[in-house]
Amino acid sequence: MKSIARALKPWLVVVVMIMVGWLVRINGNSASESQLLAEIPVDLVNTIEAQKDGRTLRFERKGDAWMQTQPYEQPADPAAIHALLVAMAQARVIQASPIEKLPTRAGLNESAPRVKVVWPSGSATLRVGKSHPAGLAWLENVDTKLGGPGSIELHQLLVEGDPVQLRGAKLFDRSGAASDRVIVQANSGTQRLEVALEKKDGRWFLIEPIEARADNNAVADFLEAVARLEHDGIVDDAPKDLALFGLAQPAAVITIRSLDVSKGAITDEVLEIGGDGPAGPGVRFGKRRDRPGVFQLEKRSLSTLFPPSAAFIDSTILGVDPAEIKSIALQNPNATLRANLTRNVTAWSISIPDQAERPANMQRVRELIQTLCTARACDMATQSIPENLVVAKLAVALSNGSTISVTLGKDSTGRWLANDGGNLTRVYPDTVAFPIEPALFGSSNR
Repeated sequence: MKSIARALKPWLVVVVMIMVGWLVRINGNSASESQLLAEIPVDLVNTIEAQKDGRTLRFERKGDAWMQTQPYEQPADPAAIHALLVAMAQARVIQASPIEKLPTRAGLNESAPRVKVVWPSGSATLRVGKSHPAGLAWLENVDTKLGGPGSIELHQLLVEGDPVQLRGAKLFDRSGAASDRVIVQANSGTQRLEVALEKKDGRWFLIEPIEARADNNAVADFLEAVARLEHDGIVDDAPKDLALFGLAQPAAVITIRSLDVSKGAITDEVLEIGGDGPAGPGVRFGKRRDRPGVFQLEKRSLSTLFPPSAAFIDSTILGVDPAEIKSIALQNPNATLRANLTRNVTAWSISIPDQAERPANMQRVRELIQTLCTARACDMATQSIPENLVVAKLAVALSNGSTISVTLGKDSTGRWLANDGGNLTRVYPDTVAFPIEPALFGSSNR
């Protein structure tokens, strides 16, 4: 037995050297050592048609972006598209042979995955067969009818992988700075929940479940988070029964209205989310209303899509930048004027009825503006301030010509109450500095 082993060793070395030689040549990117299957100008390709398992996916370049146009229209994943084109452009075989001379085990038959790419002056179609024992894959140029064992990348993308990965997986394509309306609707048992936000003149407002000024940063963070969400994979491209996915009557619908730059129009993106289906509780499927494909959703996506309405409410009193404030009128509970604070070029002045205008105490002005613009509410109430708790009113004039009216109150524990005219009252700790007595602004200026 030892003599047989010694006799086999030289042959094993030869076989290993041959296989290593193939791998070196196929990865050497040298035309003299391996043959390029097709000359493909990656940056000029404008159409891709991928076929696998009887299914055809078509992708077209639209300006700087790629879109899937068959079996339905939706954005593609630019990184995945680029990786496929590079793999095709770099596809090489050890030695090109006529297809009829290749072995049947190569799997280069009509049912094998294939990709056709088109550019303005030409096209190329490559077919991918089975893997090769030497760590390679069988490839074919359908146009030249030449093929052989070659680079593995296309096999990894099309045989081990799936052309559907060329699609974009984002739930929303345009959520972000170009959005101006968000509606989140959900059914919880017999209760229907709705959160509606709308952007007006550059500011966000909560419309449902109550009317209130929204926090622009909170809404922007939500839209950015939603823009990053991706589904967990397509489960059915042409569902015959949406009830199987809990989508016959969606449990939730999220609508985001944004500017579609490609169409030059404002359009809605609508995501439908199913309830419990045959897959059992906890498994959620979704679909875009404008596309037939059903996909699975991650739990992380669901938690991001359904924040509480309170998370959007601006907890500051004014919701403006201090630099926007031109004047502040201090008023009695019945709205009669007590004093007027006015911004000059470098300082503030105070005028009290029947008294001459004079410089205001800058420390007190800064404290007041700080409270109005940056203090955060510790609680909120969906009701106006009772009249017996009202202690003052403010009329704040802004640089854009608008005026914000604020009613101020104090509860029995000394906490400050602020209402800017809606049906929401913001509550602030009694430790907040809130100088509203005119006499406080007339002392020495610091």
